[in-house]
Amino acid sequence: MSATTEAPAPKAADEVEKGVVCVIDLGEHSRRRVRRLRRGEGRLMEKVEDAIAALQENGVLEENAQTVVVVVRQEPSLSLFSDDDDDDDDDDEDDD
Repeated sequence: MSATTEAPAPKAADEVEKGVVCVIDLGEHSRRRVRRLRRGEGRLMEKVEDAIAALQENGVLEENAQTVVVVVRQEPSLSLFSDDDDDDDDDDEDDD
């Protein structure tokens, strides 16, 4: 006896719903906590789960919404060797 499931037919491009983007800043934390979050464990994971639950309770996210957590760590800057201008805007009019 084998069970088969059919994938739902893909929606047309104009029928695809845009999702809600929520950014939650958990602040600075130790490497250990970030490492545990990457494994789906620890205090930061609990904070993420609490935040998701609160968003669902307030109707911002649907109960069955797929949740994705992206962990990004900023590289330490070598501020001694670079200027403080973090503006990536290179359209300065120097060619007058």
